[in-house]
Amino acid sequence: MAIERSLILLKPDCLAGHHAGEVIGRFDKAGFEIRATKLITLTDELLQEHYAPVSYTHLTLPTKRI
Repeated sequence: MAIERSLILLKPDCLAGHHAGEVIGRFDKAGFEIRATKLITLTDELLQEHYAPVSYTHLTLPTKRI
């Protein structure tokens, strides 16, 4: 049986609203084993690499971050 791994990304509004603990707690309560956490600010380059497999031809992305 293969071991499955998941990546969970919390959006900025989740962190700003102080909901990160509640969200992570839900995964823990559901029986998922949390092996590591890391807090980083994603750069445009990293986001482009992460979403490269997804086609966004129908969207117009903002040119400036808020």
